[in-house]
Amino acid sequence: MRSYNHFKRAKELLEDSLMNYEPFNSQKDYTEEELKSYDALSFRFVKFVEMALSLMSTLELYLFAEKSDTLRNRLLRLERAGFLKKGELWLQARALRNEVVHTYMPEELERLFANMIELARELLSESILFEKKVLEALGEKNLGIGG
Repeated sequence: MRSYNHFKRAKELLEDSLMNYEPFNSQKDYTEEELKSYDALSFRFVKFVEMALSLMSTLELYLFAEKSDTLRNRLLRLERAGFLKKGELWLQARALRNEVVHTYMPEELERLFANMIELARELLSESILFEKKVLEALGEKNLGIGG
């Protein structure tokens, strides 16, 4: 399942950004070089959320032979099926993802990065169960995850 591999890679990259994170200071005048790690973190957070939601969509179709009309319904379905503990986190992640692309002011960036770090850690924790259940589901149906 290609979407699983994309999810896994996005997760690894986000984890790497979190390990090297220094809190953003809106009072500091960052150089372009210093801003690269924040740009990478933003991109990796957005990519991780996108890849996770894409995998959830693929998984839902695979498991239930249909897709929900809304993300909220998809998350509820996957939560009921035991793939997620806190589906609401992914709605928060999508909202924050949307905010990332529209935030430019340093004061807003300080708050945004603080929220992103907190939510990213929760999502990565949540994704442990999700990933385990995905692999179990794929194994039960005798499918590989490569490709």
